[in-house]
Amino acid sequence: MMTKPRNTTIKNFIFSWKYTESSRKLLAASIVCQVFSAIMGIAAPAISAQIIIDYTRNEGRRVMLIAVTLLVVQLLRNLFLVMSNQGYNRVYTKTMSSLERDLVSNVLKIESQCVDEKGSGLFIQRITTDTGRIASGFTSVADMFTQILNYFGVMCAMFFVNPSIALLVIFIMGTQCAMELWRTRRLYRDDRSFRSANELFSGLVSEMVRGAKDVKLLDSEEVFTEALNERIEESNDKRLFMQTRSWRAKLVRWELGEFGTYALIVVLTWLISKNMILPSIALVFFHYYAELGPNAVKVIGSFMDSIADFNISNERVYALLNSPEFPKEQFGDTELESPRGEITFDHVSFSYDTAGDRKVLDDLCFTIRSGEMVGLVGKSGCGKTTTFNLISKLYEATEGQVLLDGIDIRKLTRKSIRSSMTVVTQNPYIFRMSVKENLRIVKEDMTDEEMIRVCKLACIDEDIMGMPNGYDTLIGEGGVNLSGGQRQRLAIARCMLRDSRIILFDEATSALDNATQAKIQQAIDNMREGKTVMIIAHRLSTIAGADRILLMQDGKIAAEGTHPELLTNCEAYRSLAAMDNSEEETHEETSSVNEDYGSARRRGKRRDL
Repeated sequence: MMTKPRNTTIKNFIFSWKYTESSRKLLAASIVCQVFSAIMGIAAPAISAQIIIDYTRNEGRRVMLIAVTLLVVQLLRNLFLVMSNQGYNRVYTKTMSSLERDLVSNVLKIESQCVDEKGSGLFIQRITTDTGRIASGFTSVADMFTQILNYFGVMCAMFFVNPSIALLVIFIMGTQCAMELWRTRRLYRDDRSFRSANELFSGLVSEMVRGAKDVKLLDSEEVFTEALNERIEESNDKRLFMQTRSWRAKLVRWELGEFGTYALIVVLTWLISKNMILPSIALVFFHYYAELGPNAVKVIGSFMDSIADFNISNERVYALLNSPEFPKEQFGDTELESPRGEITFDHVSFSYDTAGDRKVLDDLCFTIRSGEMVGLVGKSGCGKTTTFNLISKLYEATEGQVLLDGIDIRKLTRKSIRSSMTVVTQNPYIFRMSVKENLRIVKEDMTDEEMIRVCKLACIDEDIMGMPNGYDTLIGEGGVNLSGGQRQRLAIARCMLRDSRIILFDEATSALDNATQAKIQQAIDNMREGKTVMIIAHRLSTIAGADRILLMQDGKIAAEGTHPELLTNCEAYRSLAAMDNSEEETHEETSSVNEDYGSARRRGKRRDL
């Protein structure tokens, strides 16, 4: 869905002006330098014109004196021009940094459901591309404005020499400027359409990069490539359409300019033939026009392009920051000073679709007491992960209340909620940083002793020490150079380091072998003292020692009790247990075969030796 234009250019400048706060003095100094450069630029053609006149009069000594003046003017012009451009570059960098920081901060506040629906391409494009175009808007406009001021000075000089011819030049240039205005208005609409298509393309590229392995393993390269090609074609077709229309309009403007030049030559020739002006004056006028005409219209066209570009980028960034299209997470103002870790679902319902036709959770009620370890089990799609998402307030309940220590979670501050709990997911995201940096993001003042301790508890220390640079080893994006079990153990170490009151494990041991799972289970038991622990488990052995187990079916709690109680009293739980045992036996047989095969290979190698 394309966003409608929001504001005028002036309002867009007012909106984005706040991002220049740290560089306004520098911007003002750069504009002053640009103005001085423009004044030198106004003087230069006037001096050049005088040189032409004196040449025709054969006044060599006067020409030499004026040439020295022209040299000084041009040197000063170049100096001020470089000073202004260097200042503009710094203003651009500071403004873009301010924009990017604000945009990144706000993107992290957008509701998770909105981020999921929009896709990453939209956010990547607006953070990386539109911020740069807004930042360059200030410097480009200031630069072009002073250039226009320069041309205005040349026009004034022409009026001083001969007002009638100056009016003819204004008419010629005005016709071209009108054409430029028409072109940029069409370009504005076309560019908005292109950027929307390009966001879809960027989003699919982002997914392709992140999911490249799955695409290959699913043998879906052709299907994915076809879908990507469609996005490429749509995006590039819109770009081509936009550029073609723009260049056709430019061609018309150029041709008008050529006819204008021809008309000026005819008029000047006629005036000379009637002895109404001297040939030297005609030469000066033609020199002025050669300096002014094509360049001025080109600058005005670029100025209009920059304004259109600036407005579109402002529109898109403003939408991301303020539009209801990108709703932000809402938190209360109640602080939870010392969380106990009690969690209550009071008749909670939730649906991912806005119509609410299909409820993932339906009148869900339960309470997890402070310090209790509770398992959450059920078939896929019954609402287990959604329950965790509501506890951590990544999503909000459609109906009912989620309570933390008896307080509606919607009344609590973001810090009260997020700092009191840690979620370890089935596929934890490991950042493209070193192992140490991946741990430090949850505790900036982490010591090496703390780091090693939690990694030993999470059974990942030996793996890390076997890496090329130990704890300083760079991890690939998303943990691509780690196994699934290593990613989960590193995430568990990160959780232990955070030491929050509530810990939510969402299938966090699913990628671990039996031996490592046993170690992790021991680590969880060691860290659970005084903490509320909830575990979504596929393997029931993971939660066999839990204080309670909640069995979910169709978004509701179907049964609860200890592992032995549910085995005795609940047929659905026994069915899950039977399936779990069958999978465990298969897993053990596979592991045994692999161990036998590995032992045989090692024996074979020893015999070879």
